[in-house]
Amino acid sequence: MKKLHPGSRGLLIIFLASFYSSLYADHHTFDDALATGAVGIINLVAHDPSAYVASQKLNGETFEQLGVTVAGVCTAVSGNQVPGEMQFFSFVPSIADAMQVWDTMSSSASIRQLQDELSANRTLAGNETWQIIDGYSGEIRDTWATRLVAVNPTNVQEYIKAIKGLEAAYYENGYEDIEFDVYQPIGSGSQSLLNVVAVAPSLYRLGEAFDVLNSESWSQEAYALATALRPVLVSDKIYKCEQVYSSL
Repeated sequence: MKKLHPGSRGLLIIFLASFYSSLYADHHTFDDALATGAVGIINLVAHDPSAYVASQKLNGETFEQLGVTVAGVCTAVSGNQVPGEMQFFSFVPSIADAMQVWDTMSSSASIRQLQDELSANRTLAGNETWQIIDGYSGEIRDTWATRLVAVNPTNVQEYIKAIKGLEAAYYENGYEDIEFDVYQPIGSGSQSLLNVVAVAPSLYRLGEAFDVLNSESWSQEAYALATALRPVLVSDKIYKCEQVYSSL
């Protein structure tokens, strides 16, 4: 191999630095920002979902005060009980931080005032806290789609291993933009043992990911290992999601 001229090495370094800077600027990828910690969930029904999302985008100062990493809203498009069914979510670094968020929300006069203002466009349906067991490590997007299934596996650890195997099978077969994340509800009322969230860039791509379960042996084999460990789904919903705040 020819040695690079010193000037060429400098140009190469500049090129690589520029390349990687533009790569991360374009794709906003943070490998582990949402992979651990906890998620606070506020279940609600909005009279005008688009207006509710728009109003939450104005509350960046409040999310910063609460120590939120990423916040967003998911609107149920299938499996919902009523129109306008939504989940407002906020990722935080730990369960302790999630508890602090609930504490601050219940004691802060400014946040209570904000909640009163929002009440004109939504009806609250309860709060949940999820511990992240195997979290999201892909591209953090402005919009995306999810399928949320609540499950009671017969063997929790083996089921989590099977979900990781399913995700790996998708990665190995050209579906690097599909993730399967696992959460454990804590202080969430009558709940399943685990919540599994399939994440895709769009509703169409989410549909493609599940289409292959009927057409490709690699997906059928991996999926069968997971379904064998949970008798029935406790619940099954599909959401269209949008980010309203990010500290990243």
